[in-house]
Amino acid sequence: MLNESHRAEIQRLWARKVQQDSANVPFAERHRNLAPASAEFLSALASGIGAKNIVDIGGSSGISTIALAAAAQQIQGKLISLEIEPRRQAESMQTIARLGLSDFVDYRLGDAAKILPQLNDAELVLIDCEKQDYIRFFDMLHLRAGAIVAADNILSHHLGDYVAHVRSQAGAASVTLPIGEGLELTRVAE
Repeated sequence: MLNESHRAEIQRLWARKVQQDSANVPFAERHRNLAPASAEFLSALASGIGAKNIVDIGGSSGISTIALAAAAQQIQGKLISLEIEPRRQAESMQTIARLGLSDFVDYRLGDAAKILPQLNDAELVLIDCEKQDYIRFFDMLHLRAGAIVAADNILSHHLGDYVAHVRSQAGAASVTLPIGEGLELTRVAE
């Protein structure tokens, strides 16, 4: 679960994101981050289900990484944070170190399409990257039976194709939650 230091860093990063959005900073230069309410929810979810093997696809500059690393710390698990932008990942690493969470995060810099095939038995995955990659990355996951996949921006970006795809999976149960920008939570078959 998140503590006050975690929440303060999340608020700092979120304020910058909001400022960049309002200043119309070019999209490629913006720090794209998970909404604070979604971070709070995902941290509680990861802790609550005891997910020891967590994957964050699109860690950006760190809100999701803080939330999931805090959960990993609580349950003595590990977060693998994937990011393709070196500058964003470097900032996340500094923030995580400042918060004393470095031991719970394994950073991987690069294209998730090349990294995901190497990862096995994920218990909780967050997909928060380029929207056109959601379905492809979901299909590349090697999940433990009963794992949960959370996808962000479902409502804000109208990701109905992703929702239809995950809901068509045999044995999967999926629901859209109006938290933050909209989260789709999918529990895969046991």
